[in-house]
Amino acid sequence: MSISNDVRQAVRERANFLCEYCHSPERLSANRFTVDHVIPRSLNGSDDLRNLALACRRCNERRYNFVAGIDAETQEVVPIFNHNP
Repeated sequence: MSISNDVRQAVRERANFLCEYCHSPERLSANRFTVDHVIPRSLNGSDDLRNLALACRRCNERRYNFVAGIDAETQEVVPIFNHNP
């Protein structure tokens, strides 16, 4: 299922047109940012607005389908992304 243009625009506006991972502004990019699934579809993530994040190409490609990482200070497993729309 494809994400509607209305939902894509809602994600872009909620993010204030900034990548929700690195905070780079979309206006400085040669390409329009993508709408990324925080919990990827491959891991049964939904198209719900709360599971979508605006992402620059670099962040979207680097993140792949990872949802957690190791905190360098505490060595605990932590979510890569936690936004509160």
